[in-house]
Amino acid sequence: MIFALIGVIGYKLIDNYEYFFNIGKKVLSIISPFIYAMICAYVLNPIVSFFEQKLKMKRVISIAITYFIIIALVFIILFFTIPSIIDSILNITQQMPAYVEVIQKWINTLLENERIKALIIQAGLLNKIHEISSQIGSVAIDLLQNLAIYLLSFTSNLLNVILGFLISVYVLVDKEKFVKGARTITYMILKEEKGTKLITFIRTYNKMIGVYIGIKAIDSAIIGVIALIGLLILGEPYAPLVALIEGVTNMIPYFGPLIGELVGAIVAIFISPIKALMVFILLLCIHLFDAWYLDPKLIGKKVGVSPFGIILGVTIGGGFWGPVGMLLGSPTMATINIYYEKFLLRFRENNPKLVKKENLDEFDREI
Repeated sequence: MIFALIGVIGYKLIDNYEYFFNIGKKVLSIISPFIYAMICAYVLNPIVSFFEQKLKMKRVISIAITYFIIIALVFIILFFTIPSIIDSILNITQQMPAYVEVIQKWINTLLENERIKALIIQAGLLNKIHEISSQIGSVAIDLLQNLAIYLLSFTSNLLNVILGFLISVYVLVDKEKFVKGARTITYMILKEEKGTKLITFIRTYNKMIGVYIGIKAIDSAIIGVIALIGLLILGEPYAPLVALIEGVTNMIPYFGPLIGELVGAIVAIFISPIKALMVFILLLCIHLFDAWYLDPKLIGKKVGVSPFGIILGVTIGGGFWGPVGMLLGSPTMATINIYYEKFLLRFRENNPKLVKKENLDEFDREI
């Protein structure tokens, strides 16, 4: 009877999945301000803690200063940055047919060289080149329009964001109660031993997120501002858009800066090849400054993961969860690395005969 009841319930759930999905979407839409509130409180908590612990301010004053700073930054972004970015996107979209003609002229000029044309024909790339040159305009327009639509959709969802932003004040005021309640529920469900392990894991992961994403966001903001100033000096007409792309792509380790440099150069190449070269060199110098000085000063070796591990984490995270997965790739790999080292240390302590002392000493020096 139990298995029959489970089968009937399972069949009804599968047969009416659209109904239950709609209920889930409705519930998610209703509680979305509270989800935004938790996210805002999580993001702003380090700033509030800085004022509260480092500067010895009361919590209410710390929260007030934090929200004043955030509101001022949002005001600057909404009224100064986003309109210019949307104008740049619209301008590039309008000018795209002319840019496509320029690309086709370059291709035709290239094909006038008999040697190059013969090599392209032998490689079977002639039709591909014409196909790419004819499609590049529509692809670029689609990307820019999607970016503009994303910005507009964010502003259309602004009411829930603002409501969540206001609710997050109460979350920060009573954050100890929320943490204590979550801990109690964890122990009720998982009991003491497993609950403690889960809480320890969450604390470790939270620390890695703060170390990488929080500090990397500050680093990327600095790089974006430096790029904006440099591009304005060079006279780049789409400086706000390129600087935004630089700041965002800088969050992606290793190959993110290269993406930003190439995008900046591609945007500038339609104006002038010389200007594109100048933009590429400028962005390259900025990222070298970031890689050799700014990033080590801010992050240093706090993440503790090899470049291979970070690239692996970013690739897997981006493949499954997109931009959010790419951001969480590094802290995830750092957390895995911490638990791997603990497991390895426990294994070595329990199996001392399996590893020679010389190898242990060498291994310790490498660690």
